[in-house]
Amino acid sequence: MAVPGQKPLNFVSSVPANGARNVSTRLKEIKLVFDKNVVNDLVWNNNRKQIRMFKGSERIAIRVRRIPDTVDFSKRRNIYVRPVNALAPNSKYTIVILADLASKAGEKLGKSVVISFTTGKKAAVTPTVVVQE
Repeated sequence: MAVPGQKPLNFVSSVPANGARNVSTRLKEIKLVFDKNVVNDLVWNNNRKQIRMFKGSERIAIRVRRIPDTVDFSKRRNIYVRPVNALAPNSKYTIVILADLASKAGEKLGKSVVISFTTGKKAAVTPTVVVQE
């Protein structure tokens, strides 16, 4: 049995997934999933500063949020990244999770994790149809 604080913290997945193409420009939030509690008050002030987002090589403004530490363990493993501005069409975005991201028990990620995705064409606007009577 693993002793708390001994098993390393791991990144599990993201939505959209690393390498995703044709991601909607209407995407409002990126979900990052880990294998341990990364939103506890003990580590949250550190963890929210360990995530960066880039459009190409330009760092963009983001808001990093959590669902407060709850009884539902699966929600304690999620961090949400919300770009301040809408995603641009046909653009490559990269999220970097820095090595100092930590779990509630103190385990660190230990290495940076890089997730990239590319947006598709701008979402089509549905034309307004005028019906004459």
